[in-house]
Amino acid sequence: MGEEPTTARAARIEVGQRSVRALANHLQGEHLPRRPDWDCLTCDPSTPWPCDPARVRLAEMYEEHDNRIGLSMYMGSLLHAALEEMPDTPANELHERFVAWTR
Repeated sequence: MGEEPTTARAARIEVGQRSVRALANHLQGEHLPRRPDWDCLTCDPSTPWPCDPARVRLAEMYEEHDNRIGLSMYMGSLLHAALEEMPDTPANELHERFVAWTR
C-alpha cells in the first residue's frame, strides 16, 4: 500500500483539527480531551477520551437532529486527529474507542 498523497493527508488533518476546535462548544466545556494523549480532562487522569459523559452528550446532540451517521462521521474526523497525535497506538484500537460506539 502506497503513502497517502501530501495534499490528501493535509486535508484530513485540517478536518480533524476543525472537529477538535468544535468540541468545547459541543461538550459545553466539560469532558474535553487532554491532548496529545486523549484522556479526559474532567474524569480521572487515566480515563480515555471519549469518556462515558462525553459520549452521552455527543449522542444526545446528534440524536436531536436524528443524525447518527453525522455522529459517526464527526467521531471519524476526531479519530484522524488522534491518529496523528498518537501514532504508536494501533489504529484499530483507536477506531474502537472513537467510532465503534456510535453504531
